[in-house]
Amino acid sequence: LVDATRWKSGPQQAVDLDVLQDAVFADRRLRLRYRHSGEREPRTYTVDPYGLVSKAGVWYLVADRRARPRLFRADRVRSARLLDDPVRRRPGVELADAWEVVLREVEERPGGLDVTVRVRRDRLDMFLRLNASSLAALPDDDGGSEWVTARLSYGIVREVRQLLAFSDRVEVLSPPEAREELRVAAEAVAQLYGRAGTGEGPGAG
Repeated sequence: LVDATRWKSGPQQAVDLDVLQDAVFADRRLRLRYRHSGEREPRTYTVDPYGLVSKAGVWYLVADRRARPRLFRADRVRSARLLDDPVRRRPGVELADAWEVVLREVEERPGGLDVTVRVRRDRLDMFLRLNASSLAALPDDDGGSEWVTARLSYGIVREVRQLLAFSDRVEVLSPPEAREELRVAAEAVAQLYGRAGTGEGPGAG
């Protein structure tokens, strides 16, 4: 039994893979309008497709852009159009080869910030599930302490704000800039809810 649907994944945009697949089979170049994560407006790319890969229920287009392998999530493709130009794949490179390169780049991409936290034991399992992709190492756990220490790796300091979802069940111990980032974020949240009901908040009136 294989269920590729993620827990609480929310509604997913329907992905039309036909044009992407047609480009692969027809050996044609593709013009994509693609929205990157964290960006509001799509960018336009001309790519040379190798093929489609499904990983954990998510479809990806593997394609060269300027002779370098790139990964495009199919559900972030806003439009795709076949060009008349024939595909320009690198000689001797197959889909599996290009996929291995981009997969290694993603998995080995270094984090820019090492963060040490302590987690209350009653939230440890949930913490590990939700932060699996950011764990730098498995936590040291003697099995008896109320708090368990763990290390995370983030790309930028602002990413530590996601830990606010655990309220007082997770505390950042270091570095100081990560603690400061959470302090500022927590104060902003307190101010927002401190004026709740006054009619002065965003969207009031």
